Amino acid sequence: MVATNFLKSCSETREKCVSNLKQLTAVGCLGLSVLLTACSDDNDSKSSSQKDKPLELTILHTNDHHSYFEGQSFDLDLEIDANQPGKESVRVDLGGFPRIASAIGEYRDDNTLVLNSGELNGTLYFSLFKGELDFKVFNEIGLDAYELGNHEFDEGDAHLANLLTQVDFPILASNVRPTAKSPLYGSDIQPYVIKEIDNQLVGIIGVLKSEKTRESSMVSDDVVFDDEIESVRTYVNELQGKSVNKIIVLSHLGYEFDLVLAENVADIDVIVGGDTHDTLDSTGELAGMGITVDGGYPTIIQNPNQEPVYIVQAWEYAKGLGHLRVSFDENGKVTNATGNLELLVGDQFQVKDQDGQWAVADTSQTAAIEQAIGGLTTIRQMAEDQKILDLIAPYKAELEAYKQQSLGSVTEPMPFTRIPTNFAPGEKPTGSYAAQVVADAFLTYLPKADVAIQNAGGVRAPLEDGNFTVADAYTILPFSNTVVTIDMTGADIVQVLNEALDYAQGISASTGAFPYSSNLRYDVTLNAKAGTGIRNVDVRDPATGNWSPIDPQATYTVATNSFTALGKDGYVTFGKVREANPESFEESDVAYAVPLIEYFRDELPDNILPPLDPDTYSLKSVTTATP
Repeated sequence: MVATNFLKSCSETREKCVSNLKQLTAVGCLGLSVLLTACSDDNDSKSSSQKDKPLELTILHTNDHHSYFEGQSFDLDLEIDANQPGKESVRVDLGGFPRIASAIGEYRDDNTLVLNSGELNGTLYFSLFKGELDFKVFNEIGLDAYELGNHEFDEGDAHLANLLTQVDFPILASNVRPTAKSPLYGSDIQPYVIKEIDNQLVGIIGVLKSEKTRESSMVSDDVVFDDEIESVRTYVNELQGKSVNKIIVLSHLGYEFDLVLAENVADIDVIVGGDTHDTLDSTGELAGMGITVDGGYPTIIQNPNQEPVYIVQAWEYAKGLGHLRVSFDENGKVTNATGNLELLVGDQFQVKDQDGQWAVADTSQTAAIEQAIGGLTTIRQMAEDQKILDLIAPYKAELEAYKQQSLGSVTEPMPFTRIPTNFAPGEKPTGSYAAQVVADAFLTYLPKADVAIQNAGGVRAPLEDGNFTVADAYTILPFSNTVVTIDMTGADIVQVLNEALDYAQGISASTGAFPYSSNLRYDVTLNAKAGTGIRNVDVRDPATGNWSPIDPQATYTVATNSFTALGKDGYVTFGKVREANPESFEESDVAYAVPLIEYFRDELPDNILPPLDPDTYSLKSVTTATP
């Protein structure tokens, strides 16, 4: 069904996109010794050695790092005690670009490509440095190609154009065409690059998910996005016309779309993907460590000529490195493609003690853990590259100092009482003012969203009056959640609000489920019959500020946190909508506290949070039903 939906959306603009693509000018000479971009007729015919020689190629790849640079705490299930069969949870320091750089340095030779499928933004590193550190790290690693992700446009055309002047590697996106009105016009965004490896030509085509970029970033209307499938098909044909018979697509389309692309475009050999953060594994090891696996590494799809296409992706947040080894015969056909995602960990571990608390592993436990890791293919201990550590260090120091800095001030205390007490219309509202502020921050951060919903328990402290710091934001929102959007009907919204209310008052007594909202308001009856406690739901028009009854049939984009978006804490309909229509769901990959930080820093006049406005508060009134 997903493939069918993709093909339908692609086919609707196919004729127009083909017409646009035919107007593209030829790729110009880059003049870089590491690149071969077919600038003359010399590349249209190859020597017999180029045509007939087999090639062994290694592809090292990452995707969706979202400005995560350092290792992060992560729990893995490992067998570490031979006397007690079964697995124990081991806390490791996972990933980070210093380890990834070390692994790349270990594997890299003259027959290696190092690729990244894109995606900035998500941590304070991006909030503060806006991609500068990201591309400095990639310059140091020495990427062979980088595909733009949708979040690269989050700061607008001009900012991205400036960033692209700082890179030492090819930036790809075959279906992105800035017009003369955009600051990106003239930027070195290429549809493809040709690499010469062992006297053989290897083409790498980039492609970006169009609709998601238009709808969920700050890209201007002066940038044209062409049909993804037709763009790739056009440049496959162009590369073949330049005698390139080994073709890699560096994709930021997402795993499911990559499957569709492989099925519908001939002569692609490998797709190195991104966007959807999928974990691919064919060893069975990752699932055994408690990690959800989405498909095989590589996933193999038959193209229109019934030839295999090998699809890989390397999870998310710089947790690991994809390592694919590809064998081509003398005709440029893949004879073998094997590899796996490698999780890279440090040498410090924690295990649970007798009281169930995390404790540093002792010498014997560490030896057992290292032995268990040594027997696995998909996890490796890896030292950190000192050059990357040194590059990150001044930015990290500035970030840590920033956490203590003031973002602004709070006029009046914003309590975080989860379940409101009774109040009538016109009276002073009760409940979690803090959750209301978080919902407001979500809404302003995500331009696509119409409304926002935040569970009360996701907010862990009040906003006290007075100075407000970055550290305060992380105290209020300490979880490792991200911010997401879900497209759903007005009827679905009313239902999920009632589900949350019922769950907050049910046998579970999960008071943290109580829903607060931005651009939504409603009357609440506590202890009402299930499904009826929230009623008279209004939605606010952000353009006019006017309120009107929610339209049960209309579709709205809801911002929420990644925890409730899974259907947890009683928000069942979120999960059902996502399962029924995966395309309705979009992960921003922005860390939980970042919208609140930027709300204070960039949205509030004079960085001052005013008192609660009852007219925009999500609760119109609260009553309690009589038994």
